[in-house]
Amino acid sequence: MKISGVLTLLFLFLGACGIQDGRPNGVFIRVQNNSDVNYENVVIQTGSVEQAFGDILLRTTSEYREFEYAFRFGAVWLEAEGKDLSLVPNDYVGEMPLKNGFYTYRIGLSSANLTDAGLVLDLVEE
Repeated sequence: MKISGVLTLLFLFLGACGIQDGRPNGVFIRVQNNSDVNYENVVIQTGSVEQAFGDILLRTTSEYREFEYAFRFGAVWLEAEGKDLSLVPNDYVGEMPLKNGFYTYRIGLSSANLTDAGLVLDLVEE
């Protein structure tokens, strides 16, 4: 009886984590701060879902967040040393949603001079 209870709990845990048969069951995205400044109030929108990632220290990575679906790029809003920065795509026309899996949005700055910098986003498939 104890073994079946443990197996049931294990099955429920793995199902809750979005992993079935060793493969992810969903799109999981994390954000990597690829700059030398701290990011505050990071918000990502890809598809129709917006999620807050909070503060991400320089050269660190957030935890994964699950999205129902996502694209290889998304809208990004954040603050860097008190300056509001954003990167907003025009549309997703012609884009295919990402397959289930784990991805990292690596977000950097286009210039070392923060007053002239914009955001740069690269997708990394895990």
